[in-house]
Amino acid sequence: MDFQNAVSRMASLLKQIRRDRAVSQLQLADQAGVNPSVVNRAERGEDARLSTWAKLFEGLGYRLLFDATELCEEAGDLLSEEAEQRRERRREGLCAGKRRFY
Repeated sequence: MDFQNAVSRMASLLKQIRRDRAVSQLQLADQAGVNPSVVNRAERGEDARLSTWAKLFEGLGYRLLFDATELCEEAGDLLSEEAEQRRERRREGLCAGKRRFY
């Protein structure tokens, strides 16, 4: 899922929950401690910070949770392998062009 798709989904969900609870944008803004224009922009999927999204959902009685899912197990293994190789080169002093003695 790309970033813009995620923002659109959050915007739709925010608007749906707000309407289901019969809360106006002004009431939500007051409850969340933001300007009413922020609510309007968020519901249109326009620029908003993650902290703003969290405030808006909390204003409706929800906690915004984030999750990260590994797309490819091999990618994580490769990144770990490369990190270990970089650590080893650093220990050997190859990154700085100098040999270190311990």
